[in-house]
Order: sequence, then C-alpha cells, then structure tokens
Amino acid sequence: MHDAHSERGDRTRSELSGAARDVVQARSVSGGVHFHAPHHPAGPTPRLLPPGVPDFVNRTEDLQHLGASLASSADTSTPTVIVVIAGTAGVGKTSLALHWAHQVRDHFPDGQLYANLRGYDPGQPAQPHDILERFLRALGVPHDGIPADTDSRTDLYRSLLAERRALVVLDNAATVTAVRPLLPGTGRSLTIITSRSRLSTLVARDGARRLTLDVLSDPDAVKLLQLTTDNYRRGDDPQELAELAQICARLPLALRIAAERASRYPEQALGDLIQDLRDESGLWDLLTSGDDDEASEIRSVFAWSYQALPADAATLFRLLGLHPGPDFCTSAAAALAGMTTNRTRSILDLLVGAHLIEQKARDRESTKPGADPCGRPLASRVKPTPTTRASSMRLSQARGCRRWRTAGWSGPCWSARRSSLR
Repeated sequence: MHDAHSERGDRTRSELSGAARDVVQARSVSGGVHFHAPHHPAGPTPRLLPPGVPDFVNRTEDLQHLGASLASSADTSTPTVIVVIAGTAGVGKTSLALHWAHQVRDHFPDGQLYANLRGYDPGQPAQPHDILERFLRALGVPHDGIPADTDSRTDLYRSLLAERRALVVLDNAATVTAVRPLLPGTGRSLTIITSRSRLSTLVARDGARRLTLDVLSDPDAVKLLQLTTDNYRRGDDPQELAELAQICARLPLALRIAAERASRYPEQALGDLIQDLRDESGLWDLLTSGDDDEASEIRSVFAWSYQALPADAATLFRLLGLHPGPDFCTSAAAALAGMTTNRTRSILDLLVGAHLIEQKARDRESTKPGADPCGRPLASRVKPTPTTRASSMRLSQARGCRRWRTAGWSGPCWSARRSSLR
C-alpha cells in the first residue's frame, strides 16, 4: 500500500498490492506495504486410507513412539520424517499403522495417501510407477499432466508434497527400492512404511526411524479373543482363553482367525477347540482350512515370508526342522547346513532381519513368547533323505555356543507346514 499526497497536499491516494483479508487504514504511510494470504495448495484433498481394524487392542508404547514422530514432522527445520514398522508375519503391522493414521488424520490437512505395495503377496509386487500415477491423480494432476517416466513422476510428486502436510502410508513393502520413489523429498509430510524386513538401508541412509513390533502381551492377546468373540459366545474360562492365546503364539492375525472359528460354533466348548489345536499340525490345518479369504491370507502370510528368502537362507530355514527342539546354537545350525560358522552367522542374521528368528543379545537368541507349541517334535516331519541323514549326523556331533530359537510361527514349524505352502 502506498499513500501519496498531491502537489497541493490536500488529497491522499492509496494503492494496495497483494491480497489481504484485513486492511487497516493509516493516516500516512511511507514505503511499500504488501499483504499475503497463507498459501493453500490447489486441488482436491486425498483421503485414501482404508478402514482400520475393529477391536484394536492396546499397543500403547508403540502408539507413543508414533506420536513422537508426529511431533518431529511438524518441525520445518527437520527433514521429512520416515517411520518403518517392522515385524514378523501376522504381528499386526498394518493394523497399527492404519489405527494410528486414522487417529491423527486431522494433523494432516492436505490429505492422506495409502498404497499396498504387495511386497509379500502372491503375484507381482505393485510398481512405484503405477502407484505414483494413483497418487498424482489423487493430488489433482490431470491424466495428460502425468509424466510418462518414473523419475519425472517422482519429481512432480515431491514438488506437490513440498507445499503440503500430508500423511503417506506405504504398506507391505519388501525392499527399499520399492519405497524410495514414493518418499516425499522435503516439507512437513510424514511417511509410515510397514515391512517384514528391517529395511536397514532406509534407516542408515535416509534417517528412517524403525519401530519393531512384537507379539501381543498375554493380557492383550486374551482381550483380543474376548472382544472378537463377545457377540457370539459368553462365559469362556479365562484360563482357556489364555491357553488359546499361547497356542496362537499371541499373533493378532492368528488370534482373530481362531476367534472367528470359535465364534462360528458357539455351542462347542472352548476346551474342545483347544484340544484340536494342541498339535501344531492341527493348529495349521484349522487356521488354513477352507477357501475363504482368511484361510488364503494366513497361507500367503507364511508362504511368502519363506519364498522371499535367498536360496541358501531358505535351505537353512528348512533344515532347522531337523533340530529336536526350539533352541539351537550357531554351530548346530552350521552342522545342519554343512557350512562354515561365519557363513552360517551371516545367514542367521538375514533370518533375523526377515523376522523369522529373533536375537535378543549378542550371544543369545530366543523365540518370541508362545512359540514353543509350534517348535517341538519336528524331526519326524522331515522326510528322510541322504542329505537330511548327513545333516542329522553333523548335528549330533555339534556342540553349541550361541543360542538361537525360532520366532513366532517360523523356523522349525516350517517342516510341519511345508506341504501346505507349495
């Protein structure tokens, strides 16, 4: 705004430059004054989050961890925030990500983007090139304005998000390569990635924060069973619910499917169901029987975790079924595979990264709670061959140092399930 006096000094002329909602008239102003309204990106506001799961249970500490990331993302002086939610198959990574995303969506006024990368699903993974097209359309880019090549799509996507505060959820990622083109470059957006891999390169190079999700606690596992069956059956013995939770290894996916089976037959005593499940093969048969979506889901959950392994890691993982118990040391694993100890350690570390076994300390690894019912008499379930006989003989001669145990429903349980997953 500029005020100028005429040569006679009795008239004032005001000129306004820029946009303003509130204008204050002043008697005399020297110099130029410009008003600018806050910038609001043009285009629609994307709301791509799928529904969250019903009966979400606790995860208080994990939600607090995500809440700290939310506070960091509001700081314009920090790079865009990336959080990797990692964990074994069926542990509830997607459920946690979507539950939290719906809780905080009002903190992201410029929208929420979601894509399932299908990193461990049957068939081909989703390609960043195609996901970028979906995202750009959701952000208001017309079809003829979307670049043909992936790099140019990424450039446009990042340019649009640079002026927005949006939440990006990239679900079921298998590799860093699959997510890197989908990461915002700058700005106050926040990205949540779920994966069965640790995505270590993303943590080291891009400063991503990793949240490793564990199985539910005993009380939370029982609570999930109660909430899921509440409308169908009442009066189940809490001790039997706790036993069912242990048999399901306290994995949310397995708990929900077992609870659905219990709800389907409310007249059946819970103890009878538990009796059917005490044998690990009975548990697997029950949870994967039928042709419904749930059975397909749990089959693919475990099959694709295994099939994503390199050949030598898959071989060692399979041979662990020959071990007579859930605890095994590095030298025992090396004996089974016929490899050097150093090479075996490298493969075991890869299995830890895939959340198929768990390492709790430098010289000690252990199963996640509740896995023992799936990790017991397994040697009899591996068909004898000259190779397995040689492995068993080497194993009988090995003496342990470092201790490893299987995590969740993986490791030695694989021998019992292998035929179902081919």
